[in-house]
Amino acid sequence: MKQCLFFFLCGLLIGCQIDRQTLRQAESVTALKKDATLTCPIDDATACAQSTVFSKLYASSQMTGNNQMLILDHGEESLLARINLIRAAQDSIDIQTFIWNNDEAGHWVLAELIRAARRGVKVSIIGDQLYTMGNSWLMAELATIHQNFEFRLYNPVFSDAHTSAFEFATAIACCLANLNRRMHNKAFVVDGRYAIVGGRNYSSRYFDWDATFNYKDREVMAIGSVVDSIVTSFDSFWNSEHVLPLTHLNDVARRIINNQEAQTDWDRPLPELVQTLSRQANDNAYVAQTFFADVVAVDQVEYFSDTHDKPFNKDARQANKQLTEKFHDLFAQTEHSLLIQTPYLVFSRKARNMFKTLRKDHPDLDLQVSTNSLSSTDAFYVYAISLKHKRFYLKKLEMDIYEFKQRPGMLEQFFATHQMNEHTRFGLHSKSFVIDGKVSMIGSHNFDPRSDVLNTESGFIIYDQEFAEKLTASIELDMRPQNSWLVAAKEQIPFFSHISGFFASISRKLPIFDIWPFRYATSYELLPGKEPVPRDHPDFFEHYKSVGNFPDIDLPVKQIQTIIISAFGGFAEPIM
Repeated sequence: MKQCLFFFLCGLLIGCQIDRQTLRQAESVTALKKDATLTCPIDDATACAQSTVFSKLYASSQMTGNNQMLILDHGEESLLARINLIRAAQDSIDIQTFIWNNDEAGHWVLAELIRAARRGVKVSIIGDQLYTMGNSWLMAELATIHQNFEFRLYNPVFSDAHTSAFEFATAIACCLANLNRRMHNKAFVVDGRYAIVGGRNYSSRYFDWDATFNYKDREVMAIGSVVDSIVTSFDSFWNSEHVLPLTHLNDVARRIINNQEAQTDWDRPLPELVQTLSRQANDNAYVAQTFFADVVAVDQVEYFSDTHDKPFNKDARQANKQLTEKFHDLFAQTEHSLLIQTPYLVFSRKARNMFKTLRKDHPDLDLQVSTNSLSSTDAFYVYAISLKHKRFYLKKLEMDIYEFKQRPGMLEQFFATHQMNEHTRFGLHSKSFVIDGKVSMIGSHNFDPRSDVLNTESGFIIYDQEFAEKLTASIELDMRPQNSWLVAAKEQIPFFSHISGFFASISRKLPIFDIWPFRYATSYELLPGKEPVPRDHPDFFEHYKSVGNFPDIDLPVKQIQTIIISAFGGFAEPIM
């Protein structure tokens, strides 16, 4: 019976590959359907592009040889910068993303990109198939929208643009390894001059426009010669065997052949939410006022991207130096301080051993991590796995852990408030680090096992003290007592705490049956009128009060699920 099921699933997988006749027909029909008209003079495609004040920074970078770098901490401002640059594009726009939702923000960016294509700009987009659109009608429309607009997908499951629930379950049963191989790169490049790299995807919750949940994310804009490296990496993905045009996908090809494309009005009036930001994107004085004060000219910056084939075989990971290896090399060189921000505090075994060696070599190292609490995370099952290692992080690595609150005290400073209500949750999605106050990284890598092996990742590594100071200040805002809880050991009970710690250390090392009920650590809130003190300060418990393992969680079921996954789900840690 098991053999029959195996051959059935394999047959299903093979049968889902697009046949040559369908492919040829889809490509032929697509060529006929693609609009070729331009809204600008064919001999002067730049005439319809608006000016951008960012061109002044590009001119400066050309004169000095320095790259101009700008931290984008605010979601709506990041969207503003994108729209300004899309409208100013004269030649090309290249975008790489993990998620693209056709919600308010995602739709608006698509509409702006289509307008750019219609005036003569070559628009090229790569999305990870599993988390992009999920609508074969819309993807068929995008495949035929204009000759200057092309969308491709990374590692499509069963050669479809949309993965149904049945296909997803089938993929888990027959080919989980392939299902897990995802492209997590996020890059936005205009005219080979301006780039944005970091953690944001194309969905309203990354730009402060979701009424239920919004991410506090971070990106960096780069203007200058380093953008060439991003274009090179993008082109390698674009031409990869793992990235397919939409016409090579079964469901999209059938929609095109049968005239079943979505019929979207891309020129419909903008919603009220969008109108103000759209006007601001046309106002170069406003754009300069918003961004220019925080721009840093840096001497040395490196864009680092994993290769397109990294998730598919060990040889690819060994033949080319990947981003994870670069990070470990940098971490190992730390001498005084290491500040990390990650949404998911699940370091790989290799990383934990590296940090253990680092702590041994540098006993006075200041090691701080900003991450999500259970109340703020978007993936409670990943948080559950991180529970297994809290004792190790706190006691062995002497790590200071700050967990972000779902309603931070400075939320009106962190987020645009148009869609905010009393029930809106907020969570961290930033992936950054600062080493010794000199070396910084902002990118897509979560410092977890999935980013190490299963995903492709990208990011900027910046060697500049002024930039490092700005990034440190940004992360430290998130770590302030009004925005994050401090995680620390519980008050020690003579004899019992020692015995409990012994059994807990054994239990936490087990991939399953981690059932020792007593936790080493808990979350703490700073008491009113008290100043923050270190975890090992003799008066610590006079300055902080315990708020429990899972503060601000009103759902007992979520707490119970978290405890169960922590106890029995450790075997799944490499794919979390």
